[in-house]
Amino acid sequence: MLPLAKLQDEHAELVEIVQRLRAVVALDTPPESGALQALRNELATAVITHLQAEDWLMYPGLLDSGDPALVEVARRFNAEMGSLARTFLDYCERWMPRSVIGNWTAFCHETRVITDLLVERIEREDRELYPLLKPLDRAA
Repeated sequence: MLPLAKLQDEHAELVEIVQRLRAVVALDTPPESGALQALRNELATAVITHLQAEDWLMYPGLLDSGDPALVEVARRFNAEMGSLARTFLDYCERWMPRSVIGNWTAFCHETRVITDLLVERIEREDRELYPLLKPLDRAA
């Protein structure tokens, strides 16, 4: 299983990227397209990398832990993540550079919504899921 500290570091990185993106969408006009696209790519890469680590390394260990309570929490979080992952990917596909420039206000609104969802998920994992990983992390 992936070390808990690594997962927590990835959460901190994701929150930092989200904060930078939120600062950009607080602007009245779009910034230079390349800079915005680079920031969006940075967020997408970090989200996808984190989800893959959870899917490939964390959830299998949790689901095979033999602890019924842990298995239940892992199943619930894993199922919920599928919906958020799809929503995030749809957002990424919908907002190509031209559509961002052409509809800055809508892009900003949708970016605030998706980043709120991401941060809420991170906070829930930190509060409800990751504390359950501590005994497993120490045993590894």
